[in-house]
Amino acid sequence: MKGTSLGLGCSLLGLIAFVGVGSESYATIPYAGAGGAFPGFGPGIGAPTLVGGKEYSHDFDSSTIGAGAVGPPPFDPQQIVAWDGLGGTLDVTDYTGTRPTWTPDDQMDAIANRGDFAYDEVKTEIAHLIFSIDDMSYAYPGGLGGPAVLVPVPSAGPIPTPVGPIAGAGEISYELGTSFGALPSTVGTWATQAMINGMPLPDDIDGTEVWGPEPPLADADKYSLDLDVFSGTSVWNGSGTPYIPHAAIVGAVTSLLGPDVDPDHINLDALMVHDVVGDPDRFDDDPAGGLGGDEIIFSIRQIPSPGDPSGYYATGSELFVLPAVGPASFLAHGGHLWDKGYALFAFNVSGPQNPHVLDVNAIEAVGEFSTPEPASLTLAMLGLAACLKRNRRH
Repeated sequence: MKGTSLGLGCSLLGLIAFVGVGSESYATIPYAGAGGAFPGFGPGIGAPTLVGGKEYSHDFDSSTIGAGAVGPPPFDPQQIVAWDGLGGTLDVTDYTGTRPTWTPDDQMDAIANRGDFAYDEVKTEIAHLIFSIDDMSYAYPGGLGGPAVLVPVPSAGPIPTPVGPIAGAGEISYELGTSFGALPSTVGTWATQAMINGMPLPDDIDGTEVWGPEPPLADADKYSLDLDVFSGTSVWNGSGTPYIPHAAIVGAVTSLLGPDVDPDHINLDALMVHDVVGDPDRFDDDPAGGLGGDEIIFSIRQIPSPGDPSGYYATGSELFVLPAVGPASFLAHGGHLWDKGYALFAFNVSGPQNPHVLDVNAIEAVGEFSTPEPASLTLAMLGLAACLKRNRRH
């Protein structure tokens, strides 16, 4: 940090060393490293700086130096950004031009890794769910029976909801798992805008992946494009081939929410992946004929329906579990099902007569703590020794 005094540098060195060895490549704010090698689980939730390999996609997709109308450049379709939890960022994967059968440079609206860490633990309430919401969602300002109108959602929280305050659209919220005694629907803010990208602040985080390798490496190797119906694929492999067809997502959604929807309106926009058998680029059944095959957790974009008593076919905040074999179901986490009924209650920020329901558009899972990598511990100890030596000279 050019021009910073040695005393201030010493006070910050331990923190910088703890979160990891920084990259030499610079973003708007330099990426400083994050996390450690040994994640774990407990009743609390680990700070973003303790979780390594964090990536996000923005809506619209952008590089580290552009978000929304901020530039230059303002947009960069299919660009994924690594973030350290201190505001530092670094461009990593860009999937532009990687698909032989679908070449348009569409926006990316969900990212995941084929072996998402804590996938099983989030289903058993050991891990904590993290999520973000869309910066636009449908409301009925004139009351049910009137037209549905797209209205903006704040990029920064807290946003009051019936279950507690959550983060804004440019931030990431959490819901605690209940295995360690948390009350149902315990929610809050996990990462603020300034933690995710300090300059420029993000407007709408629409995809998140955590617990990957540190940059310049990255591991978001499953993703969705906007809109699924055009390509016929809802989830793509990082290799550029289709992973899950749009028809499979339509079948899962309609099996739980009913058939009264235009299938073209169903669009996957949040994703976790558990690919555990066979080819990692194929959504495989259990080879033994059981229920142990590949599986995903996903959400879809909000679909208003003025003819529905609730005003919505889908709130966009339902979380679906789809196995490669067997029926789809709703995710159970936080002491409740993430079904339509819960979403209509928990994410309705305007009341039942003039509903405005928020739309979840990114999901992941974290634990309570992470142990620093040995190299980071060594660096921290060397930095502390240097500071102590300097202080003894004064």
